[in-house]
Amino acid sequence: MARTSRKPTNTQAQKPVEGPQRKTAVVVIHGIGEQRPLETLREFVETVYRRDHTLASLPVAPNGMLDISVVPDDVTGSAELRRITTLKDGPQNRTDFFEFYWADIMDGTPIDMVTGWIRTLLLRSPWRLPQARKVKRAWLILIVMVALVGAAGMVAVHSGIAEVIESSGPAQWIGQWLGGIGPQAGGFIVLVGCVLLLAGMVRARFDMRQVSVGLPFGLIAAGAVLLLIPASVASSLAFWAAVVTAGVGWALNAVITPYAGDVVRYVRATPSTVERRRQVRERGIALLEALHKKRLKGPPLEAFTQASANDPPLYNRIVLVGHSLGTIIAYDILQLFWEKYGPTHHQDWLADDPAVQEALEGCDAFVKVAWGDPHVAIDATEFEKSRAGLFALLRDARPGWRISDLITLGSPLAHAEFLLVDSQQEVENAFFERRFATAPPRPDPMLGSMLLAPPGPDLRQGQQPIAYPHFAAQFAAVKWTNLYDEHANPLLGDLISGSLAGSFGPGIHEHGVTIRRPGLWGALGRIFTHTQYWSWHPSYEPDAEVAARASIQLGVVERREALWRNVPEHIIQLRLALRLSTEDDQKLQ
Repeated sequence: MARTSRKPTNTQAQKPVEGPQRKTAVVVIHGIGEQRPLETLREFVETVYRRDHTLASLPVAPNGMLDISVVPDDVTGSAELRRITTLKDGPQNRTDFFEFYWADIMDGTPIDMVTGWIRTLLLRSPWRLPQARKVKRAWLILIVMVALVGAAGMVAVHSGIAEVIESSGPAQWIGQWLGGIGPQAGGFIVLVGCVLLLAGMVRARFDMRQVSVGLPFGLIAAGAVLLLIPASVASSLAFWAAVVTAGVGWALNAVITPYAGDVVRYVRATPSTVERRRQVRERGIALLEALHKKRLKGPPLEAFTQASANDPPLYNRIVLVGHSLGTIIAYDILQLFWEKYGPTHHQDWLADDPAVQEALEGCDAFVKVAWGDPHVAIDATEFEKSRAGLFALLRDARPGWRISDLITLGSPLAHAEFLLVDSQQEVENAFFERRFATAPPRPDPMLGSMLLAPPGPDLRQGQQPIAYPHFAAQFAAVKWTNLYDEHANPLLGDLISGSLAGSFGPGIHEHGVTIRRPGLWGALGRIFTHTQYWSWHPSYEPDAEVAARASIQLGVVERREALWRNVPEHIIQLRLALRLSTEDDQKLQ
């Protein structure tokens, strides 16, 4: 890859680097939809790393972005994917970005599964809906839409119904209005299609190979149909009912099924979904195993065990980032990985270390406070210090737990009682049975603690039994950060996301953000922001004068104040949660 010679500009770059350095691994898990491999990862890395000038240890390249290298890698298990690695113009602690790709497993969801799942949601009793107002409003809107589509289908199929309706005075007036407005609407739609086509050609500098023509040509064709149909047809109620019914059918097959199908096949365990869920989870666990086996100097380990001090792991920290449905997948594979490799009483690890026992007991104190007296709140800062201390010990103990963070963006876990199960009581039962994990962990209902002392010969100082965390205690060592964009109007903000602390624990670091698409006026910029958590816009770039002043030797905090002035809150919080700068990584580890 072509590189330009650049001189160091801050103290971070002047630190001596001796030999290979351990890295951070960031695993990005995409959301619903027919995602293409690396599509999500490229956009994510550009926003959180390449355009973050506060991470630069050399003058930023003329294109305004830090250097990366896209290289083959075998840990993802797919030749379609690549590893994106940072280079020496960034922090001393370099980062490897991976994509956990699962869309191929969910491909081909039968439409009857989607319609059946939608029926289950729509026919639910209004008294069993979540308490969030936006969910109730969205449910009501869907009910009204289904009723209107059903009525349109009846009119389109039964000509007698259309004739009865058209014989009424208001219907006659509406028919005349539709017959007259049809050509005008057709002309307007053709004009919009032509404008979109021309705009695409201008952006591509009239290189038609770079122009997307699907939407413009579709609008032109639809407008032409309205222009050519006779007025007698355009004024027919049955014709418009058929158009509405056909449009909904197309949307269900072409738009809703590819997206909702992923949700159907993953969120609920049914005989028809269990196999796909198993495949997704096994692929995720295999990726985490491969990352843990990577060594700094030698080849990967054959078995998942702690190597000698002369063969340290390549990754000092592993971060899971999930978006949309990917947050549920990340949550699941983290839980399963803890059950399989976490420091429970089934594993061979240094549980008898007094420092480890003291750290576990320190975290357990927050468990008892968080889930004991509901009127007493835990100290979030102290809990984070306790979590970070326990993680540091477990990372260096056999077998070496190195997953430090779970970051959820636009998570549907906020509606667990609506999507995953059928009521809040079932969610509570899952917590009680430790099928769902919380931060801090829920205590064992019999002991009132997250620590267990299984019967056996294991004893430590003073002949006290060794305490082990239970199988859903991963958030005693893993930091959970949740970003969400809530709005009371279901059409604005991110309908899918929401606060998780109420159900999943007060130890979650939550940030309710307000995402707005730049360049759109008023509420238009707030319409369905679910896909905007790392979308970049030129207006976020620092001013040239500010960037020049910030290029001198300044600390990370001072550089952020200058260079992040135009960056929206949701991207700032995402960058802070990742802790990609060397200073941030060392401060909490």
